[in-house]
Amino acid sequence: MMTDRAHKRKHYFINKSFQLKYTFAIALTILTVMLVSGVGLYVGIWSSIIENFSKFKVSQNLETAKRIADYEGARYRKGDFRLEKIFREAELLSAREQETLHNALRSVNRSLAPKIVTLVVVIFIGGIFISHRIAGPMYRFEKSAEAIRNGDLSVNFYVRKSDEMKHAAVNLEEMVESLRDDIDKIKRISRDLKTSVSSFAGDMPQGEAKHLKEMADRIGEILSKYKT
Repeated sequence: MMTDRAHKRKHYFINKSFQLKYTFAIALTILTVMLVSGVGLYVGIWSSIIENFSKFKVSQNLETAKRIADYEGARYRKGDFRLEKIFREAELLSAREQETLHNALRSVNRSLAPKIVTLVVVIFIGGIFISHRIAGPMYRFEKSAEAIRNGDLSVNFYVRKSDEMKHAAVNLEEMVESLRDDIDKIKRISRDLKTSVSSFAGDMPQGEAKHLKEMADRIGEILSKYKT
């Protein structure tokens, strides 16, 4: 039994075109789901925070302004006190607080950007590793099938424990084993046929014996290309 160490692969791009397509399909699916969910949550949460914070602060500032106005009004009932000045100051305070929120939002966006890029890279690398588990066996199957086409039945369809397509590998191994057994049987029959033709050549018409010998030689020639 061959071990995983004996079949350790040095390159992760076994079938580059297939792996890239597979990886992009995985990455696109994951990123689409994340994008739709993330944008929905992001916009919803921040909109709610800004809206609620602004409404609460404006209300709080106006309440504070009203109290100041009442206080100042009591002090300067006969003076030059203007209520509009107090409310303008409250509005300016609210604007500063909203600007603070917007700055926080920009800061979060800047911090999210590298994290998103890192996530995309991690997803892509993960896709390569996952596709490698499929591309590796496919590459071995292609090479083994090519060897069988050239008459080499000694090949195997071994896959590592971490690879996919184990069930297919087992079925292909059983198929090749069956072919090896059949070819070995036909080789034995061919040898027996040649021996029989040689033994009974004297008791047969010359033309018939020659024809049988040629047939036996032809069968042996065909079988000789198969390595079992």
